[in-house]
Amino acid sequence: MNSVATRPTPLATGEPDTESPALTLSRLSVGFGRRSVLREVSLSLNSGERVALLGPNGAGKTTLLRTLATLQPPLSGQARVGGTDLVGSKRVARRHIGFVGHTPHLIGHLTARENLAFLTSLYGVANADSRVTEALEVVGLADLADRRARELSRGQLQRLSLAAAALHHPAVLLLDEPDASLDRDGVRALPAMLDALCPGSAVLLSTHDPEVAAQVAGRRAVVDRGRVVQADQPMPNPAIGKAPSSGTATSFFGAAWTLLRKDALVEWRAREQAPALLAFALLITVLFDMAFVILAAADAPAVAAGVAWSTLLLVASLSGVRLFGSERDANTLTCLRLAPIDQSAVFVAKYVVLVAHVLVVGLVQLALLSALLDLQLFQGGMLATLGLVTIALSAVTAMQSALALQSRAREMLMPLLAVPLAIPVMLAGVGATLETLQGAPAGGAAPWLGLLAVVAAVFLALSVLLYPHAVDG
Repeated sequence: MNSVATRPTPLATGEPDTESPALTLSRLSVGFGRRSVLREVSLSLNSGERVALLGPNGAGKTTLLRTLATLQPPLSGQARVGGTDLVGSKRVARRHIGFVGHTPHLIGHLTARENLAFLTSLYGVANADSRVTEALEVVGLADLADRRARELSRGQLQRLSLAAAALHHPAVLLLDEPDASLDRDGVRALPAMLDALCPGSAVLLSTHDPEVAAQVAGRRAVVDRGRVVQADQPMPNPAIGKAPSSGTATSFFGAAWTLLRKDALVEWRAREQAPALLAFALLITVLFDMAFVILAAADAPAVAAGVAWSTLLLVASLSGVRLFGSERDANTLTCLRLAPIDQSAVFVAKYVVLVAHVLVVGLVQLALLSALLDLQLFQGGMLATLGLVTIALSAVTAMQSALALQSRAREMLMPLLAVPLAIPVMLAGVGATLETLQGAPAGGAAPWLGLLAVVAAVFLALSVLLYPHAVDG
């Protein structure tokens, strides 16, 4: 049988094509909207080769690196990592790319070791513990391994970012001014750190300092006025050959579980959401009860239904906005976007945390309403209604929070935007509550509970489909 015909393609296996250059740019134009920042750039890097991008501010160096990191699409042309197209096979390409940007995309409430361990899970790195230990030693942070990232200096964060980007042995390592936050010793140690962390990787770095370019890179490319006006000739393919394996693909549920554990740990350490949400919900409940004190005496079940589910809608809206928006505000969304995972797993993990937040607030609220209105709310029908309302409201508000990630006014707009879509949930919640508390025959609340289940399923399905497009475009 013909061996060429049976040879698996890089796209099929997820492995870089070692017979192709590590990185190939062919007439690549990048920019924003219709405005080109760089036009028809052609460049090639072999495995183990290091190329420095030089040029003035605004020349397009950062835009080019972010495009190659798959954080924004090119306007035209082609870019390939080995034999994998960056645009057509983005998720596969991300397994073979490491990126260090201007701003560290590390998780502040995790320690240095925990940040790297989190990434080894997302990238499927083999021998994860030893690789993390090795990386921390190489970048000089072994003594600070158990210190939280938010407690590290800017230079230490830059070293940790380099370790994080090289952790999975990427075929291509992209460094945006890696010398900017390093002291003299750090800059001098940069070539040795690259040698130890990723000896077979092709490295493309931007810098303003010609001395750094000469020290770190074997050749250079000068960017000016939207074009690469000068580029040294490619070096022969070095003897060190290809980079080591970039790890294995992480399953959807494996990625979701890793992200969920991270979110739960961050929430436990930060304690930014749950206490504030509980205080808010209790305050709203008491205010509503005082406002409807006369009505409460005549129709307590109706007051309980209105207060409970209206408050949960506000809680779900505010919690959803913060869960998704905090990743963007802290720049850790970049870390998640760079990972070679199904981005819908990010949504699923956030959704589960949101459900937990809303459910805890709902249980506390039922206890308070039981005392204020002299009702027995802890019964099977009410708990089933609470569970389904929580799941459905969380699905509605999580979808809107995810789709509104790029909106600067999302905290103000989300409660208003959530109301129209949440109307079926509110009606079903009130209907099921009244059926339960007013002593309706067994099964009387079933149609309302069925409506809640349908709404939750529809919005969850839409969210899982739309979230990758919301964050990746």
